[in-house]
Amino acid sequence: MNEFFFVFLNVVVPFLSGLVYMALARYVKHIGPMRTLVTGKLTYDKAYWGFLFFGIYLATRPLQILLGPYPMPLIINNIREFVMIGLFGPAVTIAMMSLVFGSANVPKVLVRTVFGIGLSLAAIFVIVNTKAIGGSELIFEFGKWRAYDGIWFDNRTGAPSSLMAVLFLLRLLDPVMLVFGAGTLVMWHGYTYPIEKKLLYDNMPRKLYYMGWACYSFSLSMLSVGLLFLFAHIPNQWWIYYVGALTAGLLETISLSLPLRRSVQITEHA
Repeated sequence: MNEFFFVFLNVVVPFLSGLVYMALARYVKHIGPMRTLVTGKLTYDKAYWGFLFFGIYLATRPLQILLGPYPMPLIINNIREFVMIGLFGPAVTIAMMSLVFGSANVPKVLVRTVFGIGLSLAAIFVIVNTKAIGGSELIFEFGKWRAYDGIWFDNRTGAPSSLMAVLFLLRLLDPVMLVFGAGTLVMWHGYTYPIEKKLLYDNMPRKLYYMGWACYSFSLSMLSVGLLFLFAHIPNQWWIYYVGALTAGLLETISLSLPLRRSVQITEHA
């Protein structure tokens, strides 16, 4: 039963979470043309890529642990983290800024700057991560499955190295703070939604609140995993983050499925 629990949290939950976000990406691609007049094309373009990148990041967790011992966990983890930090965080941030301020008010130089910062942080993360992972360890064995994950510290005492603090800081900047800031921006937009627009799109504040809580669920769950490692010396509690990501995906699904007006029948699913 204990091994099944590890399989469920390390394989099933990440894979299902990834499928949720890939489905969201497909749905955004479908409804985007119908809502660009309200939210702008940039919003749904970046949301599509953000959901797609994050879905890939989540769904490939099983590859990281099932393809064999070191160096495979390191290689897959570096690819996954580069996608999340360099592409997902910036894409979500730009999508939320476009939603709040309008696509025309988000200059291209700002888009390039946000992605440039994200890609730079991602490159630094890969370099530090390569030095921080000194090997791998067996985390569970289920039938013929042997799952290995990286050892993110220099010694075997369980105490995090100084490199872990650097990795924590990089993740804190992107995507934790980026997505948390995007969520706060969206929540503020929902609270201050113009009354003249609310008369026409009366369901929009509710959609924005769900979207904001989704951003909070994602960022706070990732933050809690890092804090557990740094201050309680409890490593590899990634299941908390994947559960948080799945919760965020469900909240995003609710937000996207709501019509812009409560009195309008939902016809865009056809």
